[in-house]
Amino acid sequence: MNQKQNDSALEERVPVGYNVHTGAEVQAMLEVMGLDSVEQLFADVPAELRLRRALSLPPALSEWELMRDVRAMADMNATVLSHSSFLGCGAYEHYIPAVVDAIVSRGEFLTAYTPYQPEMSQGLLQALFEFQLLVGRLLGRECVNCSVYDGATALAESCWMMCAASGLRRVVVAQALWPQYREVLDTYLLPRAVELEHVAQDPETGLVDGAAIGGLLAQGNVAGVVLQSPNALGVIEDVAAIAQVCAQNDTLLTVSVNPLLCGWLEAPGQLGADIVACEAQPLGLALSAGGPYAGIIACAKPLERYLPGRLVGRVHDLHGKLGYALVKEDREQHVARDRATSHICSNQALNAIRVAVHLSCLGERNFMRIAQLNAANALQLRARLTALPGVELLRSGVHFNEFALRLPLDAAVFRARMRVRGLFAGVPVDPRIVGHGRGLLVAVTETKSPADLDAYARHARACLQGA
Repeated sequence: MNQKQNDSALEERVPVGYNVHTGAEVQAMLEVMGLDSVEQLFADVPAELRLRRALSLPPALSEWELMRDVRAMADMNATVLSHSSFLGCGAYEHYIPAVVDAIVSRGEFLTAYTPYQPEMSQGLLQALFEFQLLVGRLLGRECVNCSVYDGATALAESCWMMCAASGLRRVVVAQALWPQYREVLDTYLLPRAVELEHVAQDPETGLVDGAAIGGLLAQGNVAGVVLQSPNALGVIEDVAAIAQVCAQNDTLLTVSVNPLLCGWLEAPGQLGADIVACEAQPLGLALSAGGPYAGIIACAKPLERYLPGRLVGRVHDLHGKLGYALVKEDREQHVARDRATSHICSNQALNAIRVAVHLSCLGERNFMRIAQLNAANALQLRARLTALPGVELLRSGVHFNEFALRLPLDAAVFRARMRVRGLFAGVPVDPRIVGHGRGLLVAVTETKSPADLDAYARHARACLQGA
């Protein structure tokens, strides 16, 4: 039987459409496995669970036809390329210099995995080492991991670090965390029998109630305190004041921060936070429909042994030659097994390198200028919007690049009207924090021009009037 006849004979036994193997190739594989047909591969699957017809798939397309159809589907999406975006809550539209993509697209860097073999990975290890140095300076703490999955897991791991270091299982959490971060905290900590006590925000300023935190700490048995700054109301927390309360009660403090804020105000680590966690997305990572991003944890030296993720160090080999290697990863399950303090066994190496390249390209002065521009743009838009009838500032505390408004109508209705006009108006404020659905968190970055701010205010006026 020739090749063509063999392929024809197996036609009914081989899936059609997108299968890349010829009948002869399938026959050869079956012979190696000692089988007569593809059907025998599924002999253990009960008959009532098997589909006895062809899948409802369209015919196979050529490459250009497939690309055309996929692009047509992609054009149906509403993105920051089609709409003016004022979304925030952890993921922001920032400008990323083209040089960042050019550098991290080099083949030497194209991996998200851990460089276990230092003799083959000196360039990658050096880049991650420099990432640690840059981020440590930015966040104000001396020990930095090579990243975890995202900002939410970074915060959850930071909470567990406090529990592991103190031996206690009770954490005081400021209520005004982003909802997704609260969900991840619950997922991580409640199964580990960690008790989370939420402290409300001041109804006027939006700051966490420091006196209430002090009262809980005075009772003892608290592993640590968790803040987010800016918080879910857009308010910058008084980290120094809460750090003082924690120090007086010998309790650890973790702060989840927008890293760009550290270009405008003092870093939480400099203000007394023992652990600083953040989402790296504002530092050179594209929005990418929600990820992948990178979570960062920076901590004081005594907490280094509890830090999850990898640590890269500058070392000398047996001959005295300087190089880089992984110096700590013994907290994780693939090394410590049942003694592990973390179950994160990977990192976001490529995204961490993006952060290092982005920060290096900007430099300290430009990084500070961008932070200042974010704050100034947000202040201008806030003034325009609070001048509209029925719109009020939800809380009076100082904000950075996003602020919360109380609208005269439901936030979902307002957002829907604004989207029709080509704007993503903001993110609804968690009703659990404010008790109603009229709160809207509006974020402004350096990508917004005065004309963009004017357009938002103009369209907002029309939408509030029912247009």
